[in-house]
Amino acid sequence: MTETFAHTVHRSSVNAWECDENGHLNVRYYIDKNYQGLIHLLAEFGLYPQLLRQRDWRMAIVSQHIRFHREVRLAIPITIRGQLVGKQNSRVTAYTEMRHSRDDTLFASFYSEIDIVNSEDKPPEDFDLRINDSGFQVPDHGVARSLYAEEIPVKSVKEALDMGYVETGRGTVMAEECGTDGAMEFYQYGARIADAIPNFMSILQSDAEFALRSSGELGGAVIESRADYYSVLMHNSRFVILSGLRSFTAKTKRLSHLLFDLDTELPVVHSQGVAVALDLKTRRSVSFSADRINRMQAQQLK
Repeated sequence: MTETFAHTVHRSSVNAWECDENGHLNVRYYIDKNYQGLIHLLAEFGLYPQLLRQRDWRMAIVSQHIRFHREVRLAIPITIRGQLVGKQNSRVTAYTEMRHSRDDTLFASFYSEIDIVNSEDKPPEDFDLRINDSGFQVPDHGVARSLYAEEIPVKSVKEALDMGYVETGRGTVMAEECGTDGAMEFYQYGARIADAIPNFMSILQSDAEFALRSSGELGGAVIESRADYYSVLMHNSRFVILSGLRSFTAKTKRLSHLLFDLDTELPVVHSQGVAVALDLKTRRSVSFSADRINRMQAQQLK
C-alpha cells in the first residue's frame, strides 16, 4: 500500500519522445525518473545535493533491481514513492515504486544499493547517516524473482567472446550524455544497452519475426532486470557492449549484457534481463516460434 511510504520523491508523465517502438515507456526513462527520485529520497535524510558538493561526495549506485509489473503508455501520469530500507557503513539501500498518479496502478518497483563516496571513490571517514526504523518492509511484489546478486560472469572482452557473447554495441560517450563532472549520466548506461538489443535480436529472430517487428506487430518487453555497476565512463570514453543468452523457456528469455571500457579494458556494467515477446495488438506476451527456439539453442552461452 502506498500509504506506508514516508516519501513522495518524483512526479511526472510519459512523453511521446520517451516511448519506444513498442509503444511504451523505454527502460532508460524508468531508470532516469527513478534516479531523480533517489536524489530527493536521500535529501529527505539530510544528504542534500549541496551537502554532497560541499564535502566532495557523490552518490554511486552499485546495483539496481527492477521489476516491471505493467506497461506505462503515453501520457500516463506517474508518481514515485520510496523509503530507505537499510544502511551498512556508507552504503544505503532504497526501495521505490512507480505508480499511476490517479488510480495507484503499480508499474515498476526498484531496489537500489547506493554508495556515498568521496573524491577518491572511497567511503567518507566522517559519514554519519541515521535511519529511523519506520517498520517498512519491502513487499513481496518488490522482491527479486529470478535475478540475484552474483559475480560478474567474465572479466575481459576476450573471455566473453570465448564464452559465446557477441558484440551488439560500440560507441563513444558524447558530451550531451555527461553531467557537469564529465561522467556519463546514470541512465545513459541503460540507454546504450537498450540501443544494442536490436542487434542481438537480429541474431535470434527469424525472418518472419523480423518482418512482424518491422511492421509494428511484434515487439518485446522486459519484465525483470538487474544491473551491477563497477566503474564509470567519461566523456570520449570508447566502449563495447557484448550480449549473450543465458537461458530461456517457452515464453521468456534471460539475457546478459556486458559493457566494457575499451580504454581501460575494464568491465563497467553487467546488466541482466528477463524479457518476453509482445503482441503489439493484444499487448500480451506470446510463445516463441519453433524457429526462434532453434536459434536460441544455437546461441545459448556455453
